[in-house]
Amino acid sequence: MGYHRAGFEVVGVDIAEQVHYPFAFYQWDALHALEWLAADGSLWGLEFDAIHASPPCQSYTTMSNRWGSESPELIDEVRDLLIATGLPYVIENVPGARAHMRDPVRLTGEAFGLRVHRARLFEKNFPMLIPEPLSRQSDPVAVYGKNDQRRLWTRTDGSELRAASLEEGSEAMGIDWMTWDELREAIPPAYTEFIGEALMAHINLLTPALGQRRSK
Repeated sequence: MGYHRAGFEVVGVDIAEQVHYPFAFYQWDALHALEWLAADGSLWGLEFDAIHASPPCQSYTTMSNRWGSESPELIDEVRDLLIATGLPYVIENVPGARAHMRDPVRLTGEAFGLRVHRARLFEKNFPMLIPEPLSRQSDPVAVYGKNDQRRLWTRTDGSELRAASLEEGSEAMGIDWMTWDELREAIPPAYTEFIGEALMAHINLLTPALGQRRSK
């Protein structure tokens, strides 16, 4: 949604069905899609201006780093395929993936006035100004786990952090079209709108005669 708001026509690819995805969608292995795009230069008869990739994050999370994970670490493989396409790209992942990413930008909800912290890293191969980091908010909405409003922990000052409801999480993230399970895996559109504006400026600088073709 953020890239759409930045002016792109968005096409999504995922190995799992995404029934609430609001744009054109193809259910396919994203690695195979990148391999095809790198080899052919187009996919499904479409030519693309840029690619955003979000490799599975499970193996890079704090809990996985502590206890181990059977999920694949795909960032390096995804990067190689993205480079092979010759297109501007973005790789998004969790803070635990920092050692696997090249000079990533860290974005949080505080920079966009959101009621979530939701720190995420973004590696990109085009220039972009970085927002000034802000102090972490003291009482963010918890958009993870189950949306049963259970107590997650008690802070040192005695206040409690509780799991959000779907309504609270949707408002905090700026997303109103997802189920809870989809929402807790998502990133706020404000992040990709910010990145998308820099990406659009970069593409327009490189190809000023691009015209109406705005695919991502």
